[in-house]
Amino acid sequence: MNRVHDYEVLEREFVAGNMSVRELARLHKISNASVVHVQAKSREWVRKRDEYRQRASERAIEFMADQEGLRRAKEMVVRDEAIDAIHQAVLKMKEDMKATHQVKKGDDWVDEPVMRIGPRDLAILIDRLNLLFGRPTTISEERTLGVTISSELPLELVQQIADVARERGSDARAVGTSPLPRLAGAGVGR
Repeated sequence: MNRVHDYEVLEREFVAGNMSVRELARLHKISNASVVHVQAKSREWVRKRDEYRQRASERAIEFMADQEGLRRAKEMVVRDEAIDAIHQAVLKMKEDMKATHQVKKGDDWVDEPVMRIGPRDLAILIDRLNLLFGRPTTISEERTLGVTISSELPLELVQQIADVARERGSDARAVGTSPLPRLAGAGVGR
């Protein structure tokens, strides 16, 4: 029995899909795949598939670009509003710095500043803005004296050294004298 196949349906499936001509023939229970190959070649299914994919890619890229543009526009609006909010907070803090109210201290009434928006509040606002800009919200700083303390030292000695360093700061001392504690048995030539 000679079956007539709907090649337009087969073409649409081939162009929109990822299967080979042989797989398409097998899917539609066509035992002689060569007849489908002949139709695919004469109707240029491969070229049509490439054009279809190219158009789909262009549309997808255009859609993604549009979405990215919308996202960036929203981000700019949010940043502008955040900057305006911080600016208003700074102005309010500046205004509040001049404001005073009467407070009784002892027998006298004195003017005391009123601080409604404080520096801490402003710092929090600035942290939020940094977050929006993709900048770090905290800045860490590391300071060293360029001295490595051996892990072999007893913890108490390391604590004493730290305490003396805190107390003395950068006091100049005569050569050969030191307020630092000595490790038992430590000699000069060691």
